[in-house]
Parts: sequence; C-alpha cells; structure tokens
Amino acid sequence: MDAAPADLIITGCTALLHADPDESDPRTAADRIQFRPDTALVVRDGILVDVTDSAAVAGLASTERIDARGLVALPGLVNCHTHSPMVALRGLVEDLPEQEWFNDWIWPIESNLTPRVIELGALLACAEMIRGGVTCFADHYFAMDVVARVVRVTGMRANLGEAFFSSQGPEGRARSLDFALRHRHTADGRITTSLAPHAPYTVDDADLAATAELAARHGLLVHLHAAENRAQTDACLDRHGHTPIETLRRTGLLDVDVLIAHGTGILDRDLPALRAATGRIGVASAPRGHLKFGWDTTPVRGLVDAGVHVGLATDGAASNNTLDVWEAMTLTALVQKQAERDPRWMTARQALRHATLDSARAVGLGTSIGSLAPGRRADLALVDIGGPHTQPVHDLAATLVHSARSSDVRTTVVDGRILMRDRRLTTIDVPAVVRELGELLPALVDRAHGRRIQRYDP
Repeated sequence: MDAAPADLIITGCTALLHADPDESDPRTAADRIQFRPDTALVVRDGILVDVTDSAAVAGLASTERIDARGLVALPGLVNCHTHSPMVALRGLVEDLPEQEWFNDWIWPIESNLTPRVIELGALLACAEMIRGGVTCFADHYFAMDVVARVVRVTGMRANLGEAFFSSQGPEGRARSLDFALRHRHTADGRITTSLAPHAPYTVDDADLAATAELAARHGLLVHLHAAENRAQTDACLDRHGHTPIETLRRTGLLDVDVLIAHGTGILDRDLPALRAATGRIGVASAPRGHLKFGWDTTPVRGLVDAGVHVGLATDGAASNNTLDVWEAMTLTALVQKQAERDPRWMTARQALRHATLDSARAVGLGTSIGSLAPGRRADLALVDIGGPHTQPVHDLAATLVHSARSSDVRTTVVDGRILMRDRRLTTIDVPAVVRELGELLPALVDRAHGRRIQRYDP
C-alpha cells in the first residue's frame, strides 16, 4: 500500500463486499456478498485505493479519519429513477388513479414551475437522499441545468436527463441532447447524462428512433418510462398490436443502453426481446409508488433471468412520498416474495445486491460505483446497527434489509467527501430551503389557469 498520506481513512467497520464486483452478469449469485469485520477503507483523490485490516493503516497519515467501530460500511445506495424537484408536491395529491393524478393535478401544477422552485425542490431531495445513504440518483425532469447546479453544490453523484415530449416538436429532443452533451462528466465527473424521452405514449416512434440514433452516435444512456403498468401495455396492444417493450425494440432503443422506469407492465412475451438486446438494459423498480397506484410489481425474477440489471428507485416524492431507497429495498424483498409465492426469493443478500451493484449497473456506473473495492469511487454509507430495533444480530444481511432503517445511516461519503457526518449534513442548509420553498408553494399549486404541460392518455 502507498505510504503517502491518505485523504480519508475509515477504520474498524464491518464492510459489505461483493466477491466479484467486476462480474457483470445480473444472474450471478447474490449469496457471494460477504461481510468483513474490522475493515479499513483508504481514500485518495476520491478513489477507494485500499480495503484492508484496520491494523494495517494504524501508522498511515490522513487528512481525515473516521473511527467506525460498531458501524457497517455499505456501497452508497443508488436511486435509479426519480424526479427530484417533485418533493415540492409531496403529499399534495393522494388516493387517485394515475389518469386523474396527472391530468387534473400534476401536469397543471407543473406548468407553474419556476427555476427557483426546481432548485429548492432538488436541494431538499438531495438532503433527504444523503440522510438515507443514497450517494447517486438518476433524475428525469425539466430545467435540468438547475438540477445540475444542485448536484455540483451538494456533492452528490447523478445521472441527469432533460425530459421531452413529442408535443414540444423537434426542439424538445434537441434540448435534451444539448443538455446531455454540455453536462456529461461535469462536477468533477460526478454528473453523467442521458437522453430522456418521457414515454412511448407521449413520444412518437419517429422521435424514439431518432433518440436511439443520437444515443448510439454520442454514447449516451436513454432514460424513459415504459410499460409502467399493465393498463399501459394493454392500451398499446389494443392500438398498435405490440407492447411498449416491443415499441422500444422496433425503434432501436434496445440496441443502445437504456434505463426503463417501472416496468410493472412488462409481460413474459417481452422477455425474449430484452434477452436479445444488444444494449445494456436496466429497469428501475419503485415498489412503494407501484403499491400506492394499485399496480402490479416489476417482474424482477424474469428480468434478472433475461440478463436485465434491475435497480431500485423511488420515483418522485409526489407519488412515492419519500426518496427512501432503504425502504424500497425492504419493500422489494417483501413484495417479490409475495409475487413469486416463494419465501426463498428474494433473499436479503439479493436485495442488498439490487440496492448497490445492480443499481449502479442499471444507471451505467457499475464499473465505478456500487461496490467497496480498490479502484472504485469512494461512495459509501456508514450504518449504525446498535439500536434496539437491530439487536441482536444473527444474520447481518437480514438485519440490514428487514430491521435497519434509513435513519440508521450515520455518515455518507461521495467521492471521498463527507456529505453527512454523525447525521449532520455538511453541504445543505435544510431549514433555509424549507422556509423559502414554503413561501413559494401557494403560487406553485394554483390550478386556476387551466393549463397543463401534457395530457395523460396511454
């Protein structure tokens, strides 16, 4: 190990390690997750340069040092699909089907969005995610120049895409491309970007095909909603004779890297097309929102068997109410058992893998984050399992998935920078954000103007 001073050394933790973090097949057994006691993590220039025993770093100098005895070190969680500024609408519209939710409330209100509301919403979202051990998120929304600025200021990692509809004309797609090219690899490399067509029911086949061509030409991920629920799939079958996933295949989107949000309407007939895809396919599953809307669950087992990287997500807080990926991990483990009628699926170790390495791969970052291994970026969370709700510990994986909570995260680190230490945020003034956002809410939620940004008609 290099004897030069480190930027950060974490000692005494129990570290969650993937036996082979470079194995890219999502079918690889999750039981190969290991927990290594009394581990030291050494960070230089934002990179995890060594994972070793605490004794081995006793004499090594460092700028910062964290004594993590009694804590578990996890790779930072990844929120694979959200709309961060929508925290401004948290709890505003409840107990409605998605048609009314979109047409009567969300899309009229979103016509009132201002850059400052988007900025404050994104700041509050980042604060919530950092406090829950989330170090990276994939965001799909409007005015993403503003969200990119928030990512730079807060120190988080993100994949960002400027959403567009075909109703905006060619300018919508052009803006999405312009944003992606201007911002990728910015914020010291913490920002990656995607093209972000909204969905096959709001973006026509010609725009989807053009998006696939642009993604191939520029090496960009495509992040969109597709087969969100069974009703969307049935409507697509009735109108066009094929499913939304088959629309993606026909327009070339399965020949590039694509991140599909939700996918609860993916059918067995779609799996061969996903299996044969030449691009990397990720699906972001947000179980809490799916339950609230009364949707089916994402068919995780079939997708994994088809070679798809299934990551965890929260969607926006307007529908999901929280940006708690820890909760998404727990719900996924439980809902998948019920859906499969099999208590052996999914295991706690499988759920941990989905929340870390598989989620990183779903957003195209599996070679740089998602595991605690030398050469990866130093994105991690330290979790306190000393509370009465997590003791005693017989199986640490089960404790983390089924007993621990996001509030047990003590410290969150991105690129070697401490964004929360002992539950104190270091880059965001939450009271100031909440105060100013509250002053802007009355104008935001006014629907008297009769406008809407789009109509939901899947």
